[in-house]
Amino acid sequence: MLKRLGLKKKEPAGREPAQTDVQQILAYLEELARLRTLVHLHVQSDPPVCLGARVELVSDENLTFSLSFPHQVPRIDPGDSIELHFPLAGMRFKADTTFVERGAYMQSNFRVPAKVHFADRRMAMRTRIGSREKASAAVFESLFDGVAASGRLLNLSMEGLCMRVERAMQVQGDRRLSPNPDLFQEGQKLQIVRILNLPHLPTIECSGEVRFSRMTQGGPILIGIRLEGLGSVEQQELHRFMLRRLPTFGRSFPLRRRRGAAEEDVPEGDPEEGFEDELDEAQEEGGLEVAEAAADEGAEEDVPLEDRLLRLRRRGKRFLVIMPDDLDRSIFICTLHVCGYSRSYEAKNLIQGLEWSKKGQIDAIILDQQIGPLTGTEVAHRLRKMGRMHDIPIIQLMSAPDVRSLLAAKAAGVNHVVKVPIDFDGELKGLLDRTLGLIKQ
Repeated sequence: MLKRLGLKKKEPAGREPAQTDVQQILAYLEELARLRTLVHLHVQSDPPVCLGARVELVSDENLTFSLSFPHQVPRIDPGDSIELHFPLAGMRFKADTTFVERGAYMQSNFRVPAKVHFADRRMAMRTRIGSREKASAAVFESLFDGVAASGRLLNLSMEGLCMRVERAMQVQGDRRLSPNPDLFQEGQKLQIVRILNLPHLPTIECSGEVRFSRMTQGGPILIGIRLEGLGSVEQQELHRFMLRRLPTFGRSFPLRRRRGAAEEDVPEGDPEEGFEDELDEAQEEGGLEVAEAAADEGAEEDVPLEDRLLRLRRRGKRFLVIMPDDLDRSIFICTLHVCGYSRSYEAKNLIQGLEWSKKGQIDAIILDQQIGPLTGTEVAHRLRKMGRMHDIPIIQLMSAPDVRSLLAAKAAGVNHVVKVPIDFDGELKGLLDRTLGLIKQ
């Protein structure tokens, strides 16, 4: 009846899912042997011992496999039950195996497990972010005061992230702080969390809560953050990213083909089974955003009509902000969002800026005073020369503009120079509105 209705029989409450297909378990062991993956044996001794080993041979005839060890192992008697842990397809698994006998030099034979279980250390699957991917995060206790920090993203899940603190500052007064574990406390709320430079993903913004803050043995400060307030679009983007990185994101066991198996011998299954339900739920949550937008409009009923129309016109303008520092760029873009400018492209260097110039329509460009080895003036000159930005206004930030630097900026095609620190409400907001033609000159 369940099958005819398209329903699935649910596992009894409390029962741990297990892979019991012998052919699939043999395929797992063969892949571990082929990839030379390090596995771990947890021996119940006094004290308990964890041994690293690699799978060498897998035997179909007597359902055994051999492990090679880099060092001498403690005494294990035939028939002893040992827990085997191994990684596969971005996940961790465990299985109970039995010691059979000593094999070749520094090798031992074990019985093929009858069942394989999940052994993830976290309830939420997360993926590691490599250093070459350049992904980072910026967090703010509050946009206008409190502590802010930025640094490399270490790992990410649908529920949280872990980042290394490389730069910290007191937002009010722009005072730099030395990274230390006391910057953020467990349970502290974060008004803004920005996930930057994920491969093939736009910047993701939400709020969050600090789960831990600690110093590692090597010295870097690590903070763990639980993500809160993710919109439906951000949830779907993160979900797709996790699917690309972890094909078994749906908590289903990976499907593997035995060596030499024919195509028809591969078990049927859909590794993305169950993901549609999660995406449907995320799309249904889009109704919350519509309700929030309606609430915002209701809150603006007391605002003069002219001001509301101005904020509406600001939403349609697109900025390209080129700043190398993640924290400074995040503060600036978030300030633009508060003002009503909600569409911004982010770039850390000239190359990324040129890429954005070819991808989308841009109404204004904002440059930092120093962008890597180039000054903002040099970047402006190259954008005018190499990009499709002949008529787009360029605004450059300078800490100490003098006559020579102002003339050089004008010659490079910079339309306006804004002094740092920026008086956003007093100078920059009006300048942007006039430059973009939103208000009369």
